[in-house]
Amino acid sequence: MKIRGALYMELTGIVAVVSGSSSGVGLAALKALVQKGAHVVALARDEQNLINAIDSIHPDFKKNIITIATDVRNETSVRIAIDQAASKFGHIDILINAAGVSMSGKQLVQDIDLAEWNRIMETNLTGTFLMCREVLLKMVERNNGYIINILSTAAFQASGGNSIYAASKFGARALTEAMIAANRRSGIRVTSISPGAIDTNIWTHKMNAVSQESRDTMLKAESIADIILFLVSQPPEVHIENITVTPWYR
Repeated sequence: MKIRGALYMELTGIVAVVSGSSSGVGLAALKALVQKGAHVVALARDEQNLINAIDSIHPDFKKNIITIATDVRNETSVRIAIDQAASKFGHIDILINAAGVSMSGKQLVQDIDLAEWNRIMETNLTGTFLMCREVLLKMVERNNGYIINILSTAAFQASGGNSIYAASKFGARALTEAMIAANRRSGIRVTSISPGAIDTNIWTHKMNAVSQESRDTMLKAESIADIILFLVSQPPEVHIENITVTPWYR
């Protein structure tokens, strides 16, 4: 089914896969898509957290959601999830890569151990790659689909204390740009959304360093979900490569 229509179009019959669905941007995107009529395959690593998140959704919409506990760092786990989604619905129209982790605190490169490097890279970069690869294999069969990768402003500008996180997002940005180039003449579109700080539970472990006043000025996950709806509502001839979103301080 071609994705076409006006702003905030109805998505009845559209099948979307959303990673990181148990919280933050992933959960907000799931809610926005399902409220527009899409069937959503919700993926997250922690099955109980995913179930709890889905329980917060109105029963009228829950019937259009299936959940699959998926570790995006694991090739087999990702392949099984995408195969199940395609088998259930026959196709996949949209992929939202929203799974991500941040650094446990500001650290200079010389102070970072390999375990911390691997923890961030495996989710933010390897996980994005595995999800894109498996979904692309399904989309190529139909020459149609839309992949949206949630990046960060850190994909364009690193700071001394966020080296691993920025490296993971720079890598995901390069991966996104490569997919755009490879699919430019196909029916498959790829877009990145690069937001600044978003008020999600990713900041919970940083509460001592981040005041509530600062959190109040951050972007909201629902605002990113609105941008996702805008993107998937564009006609097939419209391709937006990246949207950078920053908080507007008032």
